[in-house]
Amino acid sequence: MFRFVTQRFLIALAVVFLFLPISSNEVNGAGFQLFNELSARGTGLGAAMTSLSDTPEMAWFNPAATASFSKTRLLAGMALVMPSTELRTPNGDDPDMKNMAYPIPYFYAATTLRDKIGLGLSINAPYGLTTEWDRDWPGRFFAVKTELRTVFFTPSISYRVNPYISLGVGAQIVKTTAELTQAIPSRTVPVAPDVSITTPEVRTELDGEDTSAGYILALQLTPHKHFRFGAVFRSEVSLDIEGKAKYSENVSLGGRELFPTSDAWLVVRLPATLSLGLSTTYFKNWLLTFDYLWTWWSSYDELAIHYEKAPGTGVPGTITKPKNWSDDYALRFGAEYTVNEALKLRGSYVYDRSPISDTFRDAILPTNDRHLFSIGFGYNLKGIQIDGAYTYLVMEDCKPSQLVTPGLVGTYEGGAHIVNFSVGYSF
Repeated sequence: MFRFVTQRFLIALAVVFLFLPISSNEVNGAGFQLFNELSARGTGLGAAMTSLSDTPEMAWFNPAATASFSKTRLLAGMALVMPSTELRTPNGDDPDMKNMAYPIPYFYAATTLRDKIGLGLSINAPYGLTTEWDRDWPGRFFAVKTELRTVFFTPSISYRVNPYISLGVGAQIVKTTAELTQAIPSRTVPVAPDVSITTPEVRTELDGEDTSAGYILALQLTPHKHFRFGAVFRSEVSLDIEGKAKYSENVSLGGRELFPTSDAWLVVRLPATLSLGLSTTYFKNWLLTFDYLWTWWSSYDELAIHYEKAPGTGVPGTITKPKNWSDDYALRFGAEYTVNEALKLRGSYVYDRSPISDTFRDAILPTNDRHLFSIGFGYNLKGIQIDGAYTYLVMEDCKPSQLVTPGLVGTYEGGAHIVNFSVGYSF
């Protein structure tokens, strides 16, 4: 009876996932990447999961591992992210982002057919972004609210070539919604020869959505019973986000012909990544694991918003914001100690380099290098796997760029608390 209820509970969580708004504040990962939050065990191990093989979230972290599963496995859970970011200014004004708790749910299922072929399904949110400042803060002309929500549906299939080699491939189907809000400063606009008007400060909001796709290639090697290696390549996913640009506050004073509701679109490229992982159980009762994650963030070189009627002009136009992000890496170290057959304890450290240079740091994503320290546990209760983890994230201080946010001065400081909990079931 207990197992039946648990199975129904996991399926219910998966359904809830599909309707729950998914986003996360900017301090959680390099750029707007959220790999650490994608499972409770993963959080406890710092997402150093690429070389593991005994847990259902491998349907995402390395689909090749599912070919070695002996049972059908389900897992569902949620990370709750509580970030804080502020801009410490010379005058002591110190504006800060709105403090909220952001849920990031996930669901995984995996099974093996004929002892060699594995099937997996992953539903999660590996990319997301929410930054929201007060409406009247000094940087409102660069950003007020920025939100990117993604849901990844990743079906996969794997094949165990022999006891030492497994291969996997999967599709990434990505549903995305986005919102960009900022203020447009007052300015003088010519409307006729020798005639001009001064527009007031206006607020603009752009909402859009898209569905796109990519792929995953995976490899797992087991050269020795105590050592395992994994490699996963995730392709770039190009999002053509289409929607509407709307304007509010003082629009009538500036002339509605200059600020009409307009079709608008932009392209966001979720970067390709390569994960390399190594794990060992050589030491009694210990699992030690390490991941190297390389992300091709250079695909995000600019944010170009195309308007059917550009703000303040009423004619077609494009507003381009330089990004020039750099390809970068993250180092992930995790350890798990088996106390007894039921209980495991975990700890990890992650060094997460930021792809954003001092020259191009803007108010949309004012981040720097991050350090993540995590602890966690796993408890097996008659086939029901319960996992929990906590992460303390520290962002290194950084300054606004005078190239992209001129006049905005001070020092950004940020951090986050992350709590993650999941329930798994095998049959």
